[in-house]
Amino acid sequence: MNATDSGMRGSTKLLVGAACAVALALVGGGLYWAATLLIGAEGQCDEPKGVARLAQVSAVAVPPAPAGAAPVPGGSGAECLDDSGTEVWLVADTYYTYDGDPEKVVDHYWAAAPAAGWKATGSRPKLTPGIRLADMCFRKEVDGNPTLLRVSYSADKEYFVSVNAVLDGSRPDC
Repeated sequence: MNATDSGMRGSTKLLVGAACAVALALVGGGLYWAATLLIGAEGQCDEPKGVARLAQVSAVAVPPAPAGAAPVPGGSGAECLDDSGTEVWLVADTYYTYDGDPEKVVDHYWAAAPAAGWKATGSRPKLTPGIRLADMCFRKEVDGNPTLLRVSYSADKEYFVSVNAVLDGSRPDC
């Protein structure tokens, strides 16, 4: 073996290594592109757009709880859910207890939400003894994005109010 053969082998190894690196970069780029198509190109929770929109959603003014309601300790928060398919959901919610009649909760939000600019998405829920209270949903545009206000019964005498939006600005459903 002479010096020329050794140099050619070194060059061949270098070319093969470079070709493998290019192939891996192309495969990685292709996988990223495919994932973007499947998950959505509008960003994720930890990107600046997700953080900024979550702050906007968290600051949305919601009607106060009915008189006599008590906040559940540790029952308020905001989160960004980017593992639910193609939509990245932004949610800010508050839990509270209320010893009064569930009809009073319905009465309260049915009046207070429209007064704050929210529009009901369905009919007023009917209460049936022994049956869980159906969600009440309201919509409005917040900073040019469709936003949902939902009032839900979560447990005995416990309710939560949540503000929901989708990061890409599409319309969330109740």
